[in-house]
Amino acid sequence: MAEYSDRKDRTVTTWWQITADLAKYILSQDINHLDDWGGKEVVRDILPEVFQKNFDMIQTDLINCILEEKNKETAQNFVNNIGSYVDEMHKGLDAGNKVCYHYFIHSIEPMLALDIVPICFEVLSGLTAALYTDGCEEGIDAIEGEGYPDHLCSSNKGAAGFLLKGYLPKPDMFLKGANPCDASNRIYEWAAHKCKVPLLTTETPYYFNERAHRFMIGETRRLVANLEKIAGKKIDEGRLREYVEYGNEAVDYIVKIQELKKMVPCPDTGWHRPADTIFMCQIGTPHGAKYFRDLYGIVKKRADKGEGVVPEGKKERRLAWGYTWECFDLPFFNWLENEHGAIYTEDTLSYFPADVGKVDTTNMETMIEGLAWRSMQMPMARQTMSFSDVWINDFVHICKAFKVDALILGGHMACKHYWALNKLMSDKVKEKAGIPTLRFEFDMMDKRFTSPAELKRIMNDFFATF
Repeated sequence: MAEYSDRKDRTVTTWWQITADLAKYILSQDINHLDDWGGKEVVRDILPEVFQKNFDMIQTDLINCILEEKNKETAQNFVNNIGSYVDEMHKGLDAGNKVCYHYFIHSIEPMLALDIVPICFEVLSGLTAALYTDGCEEGIDAIEGEGYPDHLCSSNKGAAGFLLKGYLPKPDMFLKGANPCDASNRIYEWAAHKCKVPLLTTETPYYFNERAHRFMIGETRRLVANLEKIAGKKIDEGRLREYVEYGNEAVDYIVKIQELKKMVPCPDTGWHRPADTIFMCQIGTPHGAKYFRDLYGIVKKRADKGEGVVPEGKKERRLAWGYTWECFDLPFFNWLENEHGAIYTEDTLSYFPADVGKVDTTNMETMIEGLAWRSMQMPMARQTMSFSDVWINDFVHICKAFKVDALILGGHMACKHYWALNKLMSDKVKEKAGIPTLRFEFDMMDKRFTSPAELKRIMNDFFATF
């Protein structure tokens, strides 16, 4: 069992570390529901003492979700690799390495090669929202108390509030891509100013063509030079190649899993889709590659048997999410499978185009070029940096290729660019794919905006008329 730091500035990541070990312990037991042990209160009393306080924080429905037989193996994969992620982060912090809080669209291989500790700012909010009853609400409330508007993005607000409260280690820099929204740009500017550290930025082009790729190559070179300056050393080509190869492996398995999800019945469960996005932010790490490699093995095993994930006797209904998942209630997606036979294929935050390709590791120049190309294809970055046609065409393609029965357009309340687009997407998908759409509003990190009970009511009403 890992040693747990009691340092206040690692509060959030220490929560994760204990939760990963607690989940491994619970998953190792021969039970399929907390009631098999006598309920949550009884379970708490028989747990090792080091787990009890953390156990109180965790969503009860999430524990029962991962204990379902169809979810156990995927859950074990998730917690094993989250544990590895936190362990590596803490080793870097203990070694005194530079720390970079970065936006989720960035490939992190250059930071890894320079011994910089990369921590995705949005994962700090998302994973906390996914695991705990109170989610990242303490962080959201703290930053709003500073005057940050309540209608802006909770994926940034949670992490910013945790920084404000001293729950996170002080960074040496922030890294932000210019797209997709002004709100996220502003919170990174605020955070860098508050922490008195540099803010590195990468601009993004508006087109998908050769000229745009050349522009991104220049931005990637400039980013590497700035990272080298802060790290105080030049990047080693061999070390960069090592991490890029891990990144290639991860992307290869992501695309392979996407192909398996086109099968009928769909062999992949939907509750872990936000977890997939979390590990997409770890492309380039050994545990990122392992997460997708092991997930592929789990999904392929079910696919080879022709098995789906909805209860026997229920008709499979295939859904795509035209924007994002909600992160505060992962059991919601499991409920959709069990209650309505509704499976989760793709969304904007986990989809890679099949032609994303691998980064050529021949030399430094080819790696820079490949990382620049991938940065243009990263989920959400791809759909929001250009004309609305890219986003719309991606989902027309997804709805056809994945044999989707309905497109769910759950809109994050903070994403103004999405609210300008979702009616266009709805109309075009109805025209080109001939399927219905459902549009509603929620906050992807904060259940207080649209509650889990309200989401279920919306879905029940939709499927009643489907």
